[in-house]
Amino acid sequence: MEMQMRSRISLRVSTYFWTSPQRCGELLTLLKNYKGVIDEVAFFTGFTHPPVPLKVIEERAGILEKVIPEFKALGLSSGINHLATFGHLDENLENSLNEPWQRMMDIDGNISKGCYCPLDPDFRKYIAKAYILLAKAKPDFIWIDDDFRMESHGPVSHCCFCDRCIARFSEETGRTWTRGSLKKSFYSGSIDEQVCLRKKWLEHNRRILSDIASEIRSAVDTVDSSIPLGLMSAELLYGGLGFDRIWKELAGPKNIKVMWRPGGGFYTDYAPLEMLQKAHTIGRQVSWIPQEVCDIQSEIENFPYQKLKKSILVPALECAVYIGAGCTGAALNIFGISSDPFQEYVPYFEKVKEFRNFYDYEVKAFGRSSCEGIWFAMNRDYYSTLALNSDWFTASPWAGIGAVNEIAEIGLPLAYSKDGAFVSVLSGDNILSFSKEEILKILSGGVIADARALARLNETGMSEYTGFEVLYLREQDTVEVLTEDEINGDFAGWHRDCRQSFWQETAYVLKPTNNKSRVISEAIDFADKKIGPVGGIFENKLSGRIAVLGYYPWRNFHSLAKTTQMKSIFRWLSKETIPAYIQSFHKIALWCRRDAKGRTCLLLLNASLDRSEKIKVCVCGNIERMTLVRTDCHRELLKSSGRDQGYSVFEIKEMNPWEVVLLTQD
Repeated sequence: MEMQMRSRISLRVSTYFWTSPQRCGELLTLLKNYKGVIDEVAFFTGFTHPPVPLKVIEERAGILEKVIPEFKALGLSSGINHLATFGHLDENLENSLNEPWQRMMDIDGNISKGCYCPLDPDFRKYIAKAYILLAKAKPDFIWIDDDFRMESHGPVSHCCFCDRCIARFSEETGRTWTRGSLKKSFYSGSIDEQVCLRKKWLEHNRRILSDIASEIRSAVDTVDSSIPLGLMSAELLYGGLGFDRIWKELAGPKNIKVMWRPGGGFYTDYAPLEMLQKAHTIGRQVSWIPQEVCDIQSEIENFPYQKLKKSILVPALECAVYIGAGCTGAALNIFGISSDPFQEYVPYFEKVKEFRNFYDYEVKAFGRSSCEGIWFAMNRDYYSTLALNSDWFTASPWAGIGAVNEIAEIGLPLAYSKDGAFVSVLSGDNILSFSKEEILKILSGGVIADARALARLNETGMSEYTGFEVLYLREQDTVEVLTEDEINGDFAGWHRDCRQSFWQETAYVLKPTNNKSRVISEAIDFADKKIGPVGGIFENKLSGRIAVLGYYPWRNFHSLAKTTQMKSIFRWLSKETIPAYIQSFHKIALWCRRDAKGRTCLLLLNASLDRSEKIKVCVCGNIERMTLVRTDCHRELLKSSGRDQGYSVFEIKEMNPWEVVLLTQD
């Protein structure tokens, strides 16, 4: 599909606003005043999170059929956001759907009263009827909300293990299961057996979701086969990340446009750095979305919509940051959840208006190119590797993937897929979801691994490619000292004390296994007694390079010495091909993408309360000039101030706290 060259900003509208003639009129006036800022309105079908009876859907669809044309008359694309397909959680049960159908069930037999199993045949008929009713309202589109998932249906977590789902899995695997036998088998037997069975369950989940997506498309087609469908997603690994299949089913036989809305968390700005974490979550989701999808709107979520919980700047900034991570627009969910007047939220629109043209600059520059840099190595079956030899469902839905978060805070770019990977991150057991051939391919490139991943690699017969092994573990009083190795430059002898007594994390003492293994950091205790290596690098016979970190590998490296070492490590691992990074000592995140001509373009975010000055940006290649674009679209020509081996160096005079800028080669 043709790539859109303008960002798309939508507004999600509560039922309280469109069912009230007064509020609806006020909203129409507001949107007239912000014409060109908002492109699309999506009307929620509910204000609480379980499914509602068909009678309620029919009544609301009837109102929407009258309301939608009023907004279309303003030039706005106007459609429906169906809040509850399966149901999110238990809430407002007395006024929600209450049928004798199968509820979502966890492996211990607990149920969510407000969420229904998608394999129940009567419930599937209900879903089809619901979407038929919504299609009859003549919307420009219909969004499926993020309850379209197999986990987090409070009060239960991982679903569904009802008798029908267990029977289906028994058919799929050719073995009779019960909830008890399946739960035990998920953590019994060899590691390979556990991972294999878990992968089959993830495939089971993928199949269910794609089947329901197909049925929703078919239901809508009975009314109007031209209505586009969109899916709101979250980074819920247990569902199997089968976005390609879901896209195919939502597009249907006529290959209708599909929209996507990745999201997850960051409801308030109490912890501003969570914006970065959400950006990475969104970026990884985007990497699973097929290239055919060009309308990708990030979720901007202020729930529970109390104005002082999120500053005016932050939602506008989020839109820009999430476009940098891979989106092409944003969906604003910033209004209240009551029938009260909404004037207090108007300043959000003013700030988005200020940024609006900047978003267009971003989309034009980035298109749907991949983010390039450092990739947390994972595939669709990553969740199968978590909590091995123990209860699978005690694993966090996001366990492990946050390993790269602090790397991004110190000026190194992340990749969200292997297509953009210049260095791969191996942490814990994540290699176990890959085949031997895939692991060898990863090891033939640049790899940075923690000690647990090193141990797994060595156990799987890869020791000749790693250069190190774990000698022993140390639980307290360990300090890291950088060695005289050339990779440490002027910081040889500098210390990093992460205080295990306060922020407990095991330190792994390493042993070189090859005469070409290089020790880059050693451990000492508080009496300066030498303990042994805790960091090393090695170039293997596959021409791959690996760095092994045994001391706080993924956090607490924000000092001058450690950030400099980390940047040197990644340059070495990539053989001087990391596409860009921040050379100076600043807390600046960046996303590295390509424009339509294949040229490097960057988004930078000053993730600090400090004003940053003399920011040095290294961009791989011989580049003479770049254009700096600020959010007011002021453009400034930057000329290269010099070269650093294969990198061109550019200096940005200053960036204000939490300012975002674009660097292009236009």
